[in-house]
Amino acid sequence: MAEIPQSNKPEIDLFLWSKVKQGDKEAFELLFHKYYSVLCILSKRYTEDISASREIIQNLFITLWEHRTDLNITTSLKSYLFQAAKFNSIRYVEKDRKKGIHLHEMQEPEQEKAFFDPLEYAELQGIILETIETLPEQCKRVFTMSRFEQLKYADIAKKLEISVKTVESHISKALRILEHNLSQY
Repeated sequence: MAEIPQSNKPEIDLFLWSKVKQGDKEAFELLFHKYYSVLCILSKRYTEDISASREIIQNLFITLWEHRTDLNITTSLKSYLFQAAKFNSIRYVEKDRKKGIHLHEMQEPEQEKAFFDPLEYAELQGIILETIETLPEQCKRVFTMSRFEQLKYADIAKKLEISVKTVESHISKALRILEHNLSQY
């Protein structure tokens, strides 16, 4: 697995995006690793459902890859991703009639502005990566295979010779630990 860039400079993101536009899967993977977790957390503020948020963000990255040649992002990839995550999350909530929440009733979370502070973002990214590193070995392996390698639960189970239920258990445990460690953010 390639190393995640440590700098939050927009130039690095735009450089990686230019590589993605050319079909560079490793550059795409770097961007995914860099933004996936924090975008899930941002999405959860709107959906109040981590599973839905993960699906929303995974779909966002799938759409990015599928439309990479059509998208012209020239200023800030980070801003684009955050706005897309916010829009897709609000759209999800708007469609979820069971909750009875409508777009005009939603208030933007006060803390969202903190996500655009580069220092706080870097700190949050570091906490996420540190938390993943502290997971029990098998839990960490399952979580990284799911989130970073984008393997399906059945594929992980087969590869590690464990049941799909065990994979689900490890993912749930990892998400609980991440959510607990990131609750102040």
